[in-house]
Amino acid sequence: MKLGASIPIILMTFLGWSLTVTSSSGSEATHSELLVETEWLAQHLNDPNLRTIDVRSPEKYRAGHIRNAVSSPTEEVAVRPDPNKTVTHELPSQDKIEAWFGSLGISDGTKVVLYDDGNSNWATRVFWTLEYYGLDGKVSVLNGGLDKWRKEGREIVQANRKIEPARFQARIQKKKLATKEDVLLSLRKPGIKILDVRSPKEYTGEDRRAARGGHIPGAVNVDWTSNLDYETGVFKSPQALRELYRAAGVSRGKEVIVYCQSGMRASHTYFALRLLGYPRVRVYDGSWQEWGNDPALPIERSF
Repeated sequence: MKLGASIPIILMTFLGWSLTVTSSSGSEATHSELLVETEWLAQHLNDPNLRTIDVRSPEKYRAGHIRNAVSSPTEEVAVRPDPNKTVTHELPSQDKIEAWFGSLGISDGTKVVLYDDGNSNWATRVFWTLEYYGLDGKVSVLNGGLDKWRKEGREIVQANRKIEPARFQARIQKKKLATKEDVLLSLRKPGIKILDVRSPKEYTGEDRRAARGGHIPGAVNVDWTSNLDYETGVFKSPQALRELYRAAGVSRGKEVIVYCQSGMRASHTYFALRLLGYPRVRVYDGSWQEWGNDPALPIERSF
């Protein structure tokens, strides 16, 4: 695609991930990168408006973390419902989110970088939660997490960072969440693709983790681990990811509803699709834990 010289372009690149951003009128626009590299973070650790968040357990954080990082274990933003009760989603309340992220010094204008041990499954769950509650475009994930940081011989500290509380005002983005009712209304609609990111055996029903095994009718399966390079644990190149989802029929022109067992792995693929610029992606947070345990809902099996 050729762009006229008169159209302002902002180009930002991290590890081969580049985004060219313009508005529909051709005027200059801005975009915060969603995936940052260890080298970038090392250069920006002292930025006053940057908050680096370690989403691992408090015990792991105390044993060693990136300098200036604060501890925010995933359990604080992923409610674990009683499996014997009806599951809707695992998001905490708006009040809790506002209080928790405010206590971490996060305001509406804070730039946030999240990391976990390495494969980003926990970090991307917090990423989706923050985007759902309105910090859209200001949250990034550290590619390769602490594992990559350590392998590169970068500094690990044990000292806690003192944080001045801030005011975080949630602005719920309802279109980033899909409910059971939303999924039911979406079945077989040509403009919507339902994406199951569990393992192939969970998808077919051989590996049953609810009252029933199988998948949501019409869903296609792309295991969430396919987003990552097997050897390094970092995200695959943009070209490789585009080909992966194109082959599965998951196109940018469709709304995509992503699910797994409980919403954790789905958040990882939500992030991958956001990296690729998919404009309409929703996480079905109840996922198979809700769908597979409700006998009134239709399912398909593949074995």
